[in-house]
Amino acid sequence: MDKKETLSSLDSVLRDGSLYHRAPPHLRARVLAQLPHESPRRTVFAWGGFTTDGVRAWLSGGLTGIAVCALALSAATLIQRPAPTGSIDQEIVSSHVRALLSQHPIDVVSTDQHTVKPWFNGRLDYTPPVVDLAAQGFPLVGGRIDYVGHRTVAVLIYRYQKHPIDLYVFPDAGATPAPAARASDGYAMAHWRRNGMAYWAITDAQSSHLHAFEQAAQAEEDHEENPLRE
Repeated sequence: MDKKETLSSLDSVLRDGSLYHRAPPHLRARVLAQLPHESPRRTVFAWGGFTTDGVRAWLSGGLTGIAVCALALSAATLIQRPAPTGSIDQEIVSSHVRALLSQHPIDVVSTDQHTVKPWFNGRLDYTPPVVDLAAQGFPLVGGRIDYVGHRTVAVLIYRYQKHPIDLYVFPDAGATPAPAARASDGYAMAHWRRNGMAYWAITDAQSSHLHAFEQAAQAEEDHEENPLRE
């Protein structure tokens, strides 16, 4: 058989389908399972060069950018916002500790109330009451000016044995009443109001001694306001 007859026979065999074999159903299923699945909603429309997926991606990126900007703005606001100031009792504790650590905890050194009281004139916009408690065991040793509650205030320094007692006196702002006695950072504290003034006393002595100081100070103030009262 020459070359021409061979090609003719091969052509006939290819055309008559005798070499055709149908793939089994399981093979078709395996092939389809290996093909990547596409979303049935892909490319619904095209607008201005954007497909649906493109628009969705653009919107997603835009919203993400907005969220990031909002978080950045919030963080910047929190950083720039001034930190809330501490409560008045914590300010007084800090002031008392600073005085204990200072080499000059007293601005005017005197045991005479008539020397200490005039010293505040011209340095404050009010005149603090100053009482002598030496007879009750709490001698006056002097005074100083400090800054608490967003203002300059008078501090009277008394002593019980070797323990200083700082008495902060300033006009009463009408704040919520505080407990009469408390402890903060290891210091005993007392707070009371009288005749338009707020008083804060603090010491490292025992709270019972501070309570006795508070009673003595209030009793002496009553005596000076009403010297004829028995």
